[in-house]
Amino acid sequence: MNLFKNKDYIIILKNFSFLSLLKFFNIGFKFVLVAYLIRIFGTKIYGLLTWADSVIQFFLIFINFGFNVYAAKYIVDNRNDTKKIDEVVSSIYIIKFVLFIFSFLVLFGISFFNPFSENIDLLFLLLLLGLGEVFFPIWFYQGVEKLKTATIIIFISRLFVIISTFLFVKSQNDLFIYVWLLISSNIIMGFLGLRSLKVDYKIQFYLVPIKKMLEYFRAAIMFFLGRFLSLVFNYGTIFLIGIYSSMDDVSGFDTASKIVFFCVIPFEMIQQAVFPTISRTLDKKLLIKLIGLSLFFGLIMYLLINYFSEELMSFLGGYELIEYASVLKTLALLIPLISLTYILGTCALVAFGFFKQYNNSLIISSILYIIFVLILFVLNKITFWNLIYLRILSDFVLVFTRGFYVVKNKVLSL
Repeated sequence: MNLFKNKDYIIILKNFSFLSLLKFFNIGFKFVLVAYLIRIFGTKIYGLLTWADSVIQFFLIFINFGFNVYAAKYIVDNRNDTKKIDEVVSSIYIIKFVLFIFSFLVLFGISFFNPFSENIDLLFLLLLLGLGEVFFPIWFYQGVEKLKTATIIIFISRLFVIISTFLFVKSQNDLFIYVWLLISSNIIMGFLGLRSLKVDYKIQFYLVPIKKMLEYFRAAIMFFLGRFLSLVFNYGTIFLIGIYSSMDDVSGFDTASKIVFFCVIPFEMIQQAVFPTISRTLDKKLLIKLIGLSLFFGLIMYLLINYFSEELMSFLGGYELIEYASVLKTLALLIPLISLTYILGTCALVAFGFFKQYNNSLIISSILYIIFVLILFVLNKITFWNLIYLRILSDFVLVFTRGFYVVKNKVLSL
């Protein structure tokens, strides 16, 4: 009863509830589509789509430029200053749109080189997904601690993709139809988000002076670098598997990864729901409880995935993906690691003002990943399984680095 009398815990509970729905729509729709698309496209074409998406994800992170992590704190710190909020929102929208245009120039530049040139039409088309990244302000809803609107918008856009895919994607020849449906969904999501800012929150957009926008841009650089490099773990691994192994292996790895990341949804939601509250209260007792619970339930999830690995791979990808059950068992080690990564990163380091240490943890682990890839390349040892082992090692390094910074800066000291 005391818990429900605490205003901060009530806010956390509401945010967690809406984030639960939001993540369910986001990940749930991917599960439904993966099960359908693998059976329609086959593992090779689905693997190609996944590989192309792994390339575009780097561009989408470039467009977001770290604002999805950092901008929520701007909103939290200035939530009672409407003029400042207008300035922040206007600046971020302008910066993101400029980065979106610049992304097309970069993609054009690399389109003359293999393996990009072979699939450049698909890559250019997928880059239009960036429109949703530009216009949908998930960072704003996190900052104001009101995620109901975001949940409704994402539900509408994802429901559109699922229904239209079942209606119009019927054979291997419908790959580009599916991509256009994804783009339409992101545009719907972005438009509804933009409308919500204008109608529900009365945001006044205006052309912010370049000098001021550059301040926001520079402040986000380290967050962008950290997030960009962290993509190497997943999407870099998918990219390399597609180059050095096969598109069938891409499908197997991607399917196993989706199951793993479905299991870490609760930890990601808790981190996002609690972050604004811990930023305001600096409640170390709450933080310590979160770390203990995340590790405990992460280990339970790991054991469950190991036990049901074959059933899960068969259910999601069909009989031909059962052979990748061993991949799922291995990748399940990421569940307790990622659960700690979320809490130690955002709720501990960022919430307590250790932005540099947060980004350093991402940069250190990512650079080590790249170094090991180069070593494997020199030794001619880039194989499917070596890439999987390296993926797990990278998260070990990330957890250790964040834990080191948390202890060193006495974040948990009462």
